[in-house]
Amino acid sequence: MSYSHHFLEFVTNFNRGEYRACVEPLEELWFGQRDDFHKGLIRLVVGLNQMKLGLETGPAFLLKTARELLAPYAPHHYGLDLAALDTFIARQEALVGRSTEPELFALQLDPPPPLGALVKE
Repeated sequence: MSYSHHFLEFVTNFNRGEYRACVEPLEELWFGQRDDFHKGLIRLVVGLNQMKLGLETGPAFLLKTARELLAPYAPHHYGLDLAALDTFIARQEALVGRSTEPELFALQLDPPPPLGALVKE
């Protein structure tokens, strides 16, 4: 499987916990495809970013709807283990209002991208 540059940029930023930086590459993908998969990922990263800002209502709504939008693509879509991602999102939903730091979660692509495709800094 070949992953787009935008998708790999999203994965790299997500794994660094840089959720705000995930929005632009995901929007590029969503504008081209207008699908619920990318829309769900956008809501996830916006919700996690808002959680870091100490907000409650927005993250609760965004994380809930991210799970709903991604559910039809489970258990595996475009290299992502969506069952594991759903479990992660559920844990973050439970933290909203109690913590401003989302748990760290690393997205693992299967199949993995070619060596050197993910940005490392």
